[in-house]
Amino acid sequence: MKKIFTTTFLLLLAFSTMLFGQQKLAEFNNSLKDNNSNIKDIYTLVNHQNNFFSIFFADAKNVYSYNFDNTFSIKSKLLFENKKRKYKDIIGYNFLENGDYKLYLKNKENDFLEIYFSLNENASIAKEFKLLKDYETYLQSVSINNKFYLISGSKEVNGLYFYTFDKDKPRRNKVNLDKLDLVSSSGEKKELMSILMKSLPLLKFDENTPNSIETSSKKQKMYVQDESVIFTLNNNSDFTQIVKIDLKSFIASSFKLKTPQEDIKRHKKKSNSYLLNNKIFSLTFSKEKLNINIIDLTNRKIIKKFSVSKTDTIKFKNSSIETRTDTYKKHNELKKTKKFFNTMNYANPAINAFLNNNKYYLTIGGSLGPATRSSGGGSFGTSSLTLPNGYSVSYSNNICSSFYYYINSDEFNFIKFSSILGEKFSHLKNEKNTNAFEKISNYLDSKKSSSPFSNFSLDPFKSHEFNPYNGIFKYKDFYIYINYDRKEKSFKLLKFIN
Repeated sequence: MKKIFTTTFLLLLAFSTMLFGQQKLAEFNNSLKDNNSNIKDIYTLVNHQNNFFSIFFADAKNVYSYNFDNTFSIKSKLLFENKKRKYKDIIGYNFLENGDYKLYLKNKENDFLEIYFSLNENASIAKEFKLLKDYETYLQSVSINNKFYLISGSKEVNGLYFYTFDKDKPRRNKVNLDKLDLVSSSGEKKELMSILMKSLPLLKFDENTPNSIETSSKKQKMYVQDESVIFTLNNNSDFTQIVKIDLKSFIASSFKLKTPQEDIKRHKKKSNSYLLNNKIFSLTFSKEKLNINIIDLTNRKIIKKFSVSKTDTIKFKNSSIETRTDTYKKHNELKKTKKFFNTMNYANPAINAFLNNNKYYLTIGGSLGPATRSSGGGSFGTSSLTLPNGYSVSYSNNICSSFYYYINSDEFNFIKFSSILGEKFSHLKNEKNTNAFEKISNYLDSKKSSSPFSNFSLDPFKSHEFNPYNGIFKYKDFYIYINYDRKEKSFKLLKFIN
């Protein structure tokens, strides 16, 4: 009997791995922690020069650091004690030439904390500092090529600033915005910071990470490309406005791309866009028509067009039209294009894409706003997403915030369908859309089930409670999910691929 049970368990384990695609890379305990304080935040950093990485756990008082090599073995552990409770958001990191690193945290008042972790001396040192001037607002942060940039802005003086931390004293780099040619929603000349500051929080998008319709519906987006930061602005439905910041010179440049349906007046249409692989995916919606243009930013030429009218069948979709509204509390399917258009009239349009195995996976639709529920939905601060259970996820940790937006779809009302395109953007009819985030979501659902066979009809819009003991980060070309096993009191690093 015992042999039969063991064999069955191993078969179920193997089946679960095939179904959800996870692979265990490592397992460890938080052996540095000796108090009962709850973990408030997890943050990860990856050294892209040698693929070493570190995982940080922060509670109210301490920060615990576990440093891994590229074979997923722990090389060292470091404890920073008595950090002040007010520093709750980990926003970024700097790698130094000797392999040491600095971790940066902030509070709601825009005070900052830098923790220097010395691997050679097995020690950590911290310093607090004020950084932003009275007229500046914290916008975002990025780490590019192991270098940390803190971004702030001011609508009052049309100022955009990138703080760098190469030496002991932070350096304030003011971006030259003089050459920008931008317009408002009504077509009048407009300054960049008036557009950006109107749409906070400024969300940062990883080009090849799945994103939700809710985040993609934001009119202004931020991306990182090589040594540049790019803002896409869709405040005017006639154009997608592109602003590029060169991080070597801190000079900004801009240009405009016309959106489809040029014959329709701007107040009678809505548009949005998404940047991927140096291509802009531009969506425009009016009461009678939906258009998608794919534009190559190298020469700014349209390389593919899709169009559908209210009376047509959507021939380039690979899924049913799915919606969730306060009327339909659960996921509902719409059969007719007319109903899609009727619902889209009330939505903020959205499009997103990611590239995998030379195929483009698009999601097209719109956000209908937070779901109405007695417990209250998520709320959006200027620097973090607060989930219904009270925990928050920093927008600076964009992979993690994208993940929790994606798997908590029932916190928001939406309408959407998917489309899959080939390398040359032709529609692939019989393809299905499965990505790493959906695999993790299904894996989490399967863990809640009493039997591996009792949850085959997984609800793709089922909300997952955020647990600050869990986290996710991108490593090479896959994702690592940090899964806390409460029974074993251990952390497992699980690999998921798109």
